[in-house]
Amino acid sequence: MMRILVTLLLAAFHSLPSTWAISCTGCVDLDELNFQKTVERFPYAIVKFDIAFPYGDKHEAFAAFSKAAHKATKDLLVATVGIKDYGELENKALGDRYKVDDKNFPAIFLFKGSVEEYIQLPSHMDVTLDNLKAFVSSNTPLYIGRDGCIKEFNDALKNYANVPDAEQLSLIEILQEKQEQLANPEEQQSAKAYLVYMHKIHELGYDFLEEETKRLLRLKAGKVTEAKKLELQRKLNILEAFRVHKVTKTSSGKEEL
Repeated sequence: MMRILVTLLLAAFHSLPSTWAISCTGCVDLDELNFQKTVERFPYAIVKFDIAFPYGDKHEAFAAFSKAAHKATKDLLVATVGIKDYGELENKALGDRYKVDDKNFPAIFLFKGSVEEYIQLPSHMDVTLDNLKAFVSSNTPLYIGRDGCIKEFNDALKNYANVPDAEQLSLIEILQEKQEQLANPEEQQSAKAYLVYMHKIHELGYDFLEEETKRLLRLKAGKVTEAKKLELQRKLNILEAFRVHKVTKTSSGKEEL
């Protein structure tokens, strides 16, 4: 009798409106009926298998990734599968198909145009916004960059700190023209930050990057508004585009042999 009562209470709790759980804007809810047809309509799909009404840091990170992905590409489906371990056990068979249960929730899979071709997010990787972006970017041709970043600028600036001064100035001119062509106000603002940092690194060298990173981190840790924190984080993200594994350029502008 007690077991029946507990089951009924659980069912009643889980039937409460989904507003009790953290929403996932842009996520598509999949089930055993629509899973294959929906996943295979997209070149790529990232799917989170979880409890029926998820919450917590990992779900928030997935929801944040969904927003970032929708801004960046139309070729990636972001979806969730809610698995119930009570009542009619909704989607349990789907979870079993991919060896997912309450012992390894959430489980995140990247599908490549087929429900048979997939990669699972490695267990050693925490479910964070940056890790989800890295997971997709490293396993697909899609680019879902950090907030504030522009792929074309990031690609152009690889090893910027080490190229000769003349090439740096030439690149500044090229990206200045690119900035003027941007229609999106947010991208315009980001491009402006890229160009400021390009000038500074050209004038002051790679040490500027380290000092500016420390300065922005100090500001972010201080008493600032959430909007200001987001602005500072975007600048930090852009600065990362200039980071190099090793500085080979000498003060004379020539590369060390």
